[in-house]
Amino acid sequence: MTTNTSKPKSIRLKVIKPVYETLTIKEPLPDYLARTRKIRSSNDVYDLFRYLAQETKEHFVVLHLDTKNKIMCVDQVSVGSLSASIVHPREVFKSCMLSSCAGLILLHNHPSGDPSPSKEDTEITNRLKEGADLLGIRLLDHVVIGDGSYVSYADGGLI
Repeated sequence: MTTNTSKPKSIRLKVIKPVYETLTIKEPLPDYLARTRKIRSSNDVYDLFRYLAQETKEHFVVLHLDTKNKIMCVDQVSVGSLSASIVHPREVFKSCMLSSCAGLILLHNHPSGDPSPSKEDTEITNRLKEGADLLGIRLLDHVVIGDGSYVSYADGGLI
């Protein structure tokens, strides 16, 4: 009779825990964070983020919204070059899962000043729409900001 005297094997796993932090900021509350502020239209988004038209690099930002279309989180996903910004669905939805948002609004600027969506803009919008649908998150709009004007995918029936 033989006895098994070997030690049981152990497995090491990484455990991921979301970490939340409360920040106290002693400055006046920005307009877009006011508790009563709801995003009602693409024009609201443009009014809040029109400053991006002055940027020399492309910025891709995602607004996380609660069920009443109030902004919960502003996530700057990517800062790119003069004419492009790398956006991967994984990076967009990682923060969405942590914030438990109900809806999203995508926005980015075109440093050229022309807000006309590119083929790449439409492709990433469609990929993010598919991902949002799969996760049960409403993708409400994608706003492209130019110099003095903007284009809304929702207003144009493209979402």
